[in-house]
Amino acid sequence: MRLNSRRPGRLGLPADRSGNVMLEFALALTILMLLTVGLLDLGNYSLQKSAMLQGARAGAQYGILDYSDATKVNTTAQNATGLTGVTANTTWFCECVSGTAVACTTTCSGGATLKRYVTVSATKAFDSVLSTATLNFGSFGSWTPSTSLSASVTMMVVVP
Repeated sequence: MRLNSRRPGRLGLPADRSGNVMLEFALALTILMLLTVGLLDLGNYSLQKSAMLQGARAGAQYGILDYSDATKVNTTAQNATGLTGVTANTTWFCECVSGTAVACTTTCSGGATLKRYVTVSATKAFDSVLSTATLNFGSFGSWTPSTSLSASVTMMVVVP
């Protein structure tokens, strides 16, 4: 006697489902690989962003010691990142204790203390593993990966 694997009165697929696991694995693997690539790209972005912040901080610390040479401050910031293609920009500004912005060559009214600040900004192009084109998700919106990194640090200079 032959056993029928189908229900009586219903037409359907045979009971052999040995290919289902392989098909489900292929679908799941595709999604997992996309997630993995995205996480690796995010990790790379985070590491470079941290290095940029460290470089800007090192440049600002050097700018506290030698606030007359922007070239040396910029070079220190660029070298401290450990990355290639970094550009740094240094600016100084001053204000009185009251918070009024003044030129660094002037004195504050009433003999108040002049506070000097140094700001170091570092920028670098970011090359994403993902495409740089905008991804459109229909009614959910769109997403464009970041194409640049930047970090900025401002520190107060203590003038002796």
